[in-house]
Amino acid sequence: MSWKRQGVYVLLILAAVSPAFAPQLLAFPYSAEVEGHRVYSETPIPARLAALIAEGDRRAAASPIAQTKRDQPIFLTQGGWRWTWLTGQTRGSFAITRPLTEAIVVNRSDPARDLVTTRRDVAPETSLTRVLAHEMTHGAIRAHFGLAADWKYPTWVREGYCDYVGGGTSLTDAEAAKLMARHQQHPALVYWQGQKRVGAELKRNGGSVDALFASSRG
Repeated sequence: MSWKRQGVYVLLILAAVSPAFAPQLLAFPYSAEVEGHRVYSETPIPARLAALIAEGDRRAAASPIAQTKRDQPIFLTQGGWRWTWLTGQTRGSFAITRPLTEAIVVNRSDPARDLVTTRRDVAPETSLTRVLAHEMTHGAIRAHFGLAADWKYPTWVREGYCDYVGGGTSLTDAEAAKLMARHQQHPALVYWQGQKRVGAELKRNGGSVDALFASSRG
C-alpha cells in the first residue's frame, strides 16, 4: 500500500472517530483554557465566557449528585457543518454531551450575549449558562447512576432534572400553556413538563435525587 493511500485511510479514520472521541480534530479556529475547561470555538472567545462557565459549574455543583469538577471540554459551534458532524442532530437542539468523553457541544452560541439559538419555531433561544449547567448535569447523572442511565431512566426525569439544576427551560409558562391548549406536541414542551414534574417530586420527597430517579421507573 502506498504512503499516499495510507495517508488517506488515516484521514478517513480520524474523520470517523472525531465526533465521538476527538472533536478538536475538526480544527476549530479558536481555543483556550477557561475556568478549567478546554474551550474550542468557531468565533473569538470573549472574556465574558469565563463568568458564564463559572456560573454553569456553580449550578451543576449544587446538585446533590454532583461529582468532583471535571475538565469537560466545551465546543462552541455556529450551528453549521461542525455542529452537524459532531452531533448528527437537527438544528433544533441547544447542545449535547458525549458519553465517555463528556465533551459538551453547543449549537449556535453567542457567549458575549449569554445566548444559544436554534432554528426551531417555538422557544428558539436560551441562556448559554443554563445550557452548560444542563449538560454538566447529564454527566453527573451518568457518573452517579451509570452509563446506562440514558436508557434506564425516562426522558422526562433526565432532561427535567438537568433543566431543574440549570435554572429553567427555554419555554415560558405562557408558551407552554398555548401549546397545551392547542394540543400541540413540541420538543420544548417535554423539557418544560419534565422540569415541573421533577420540581414537584423533589418537593414531595424532601429533595432526594435518588428517590426521584428510582420512582421514575415506576
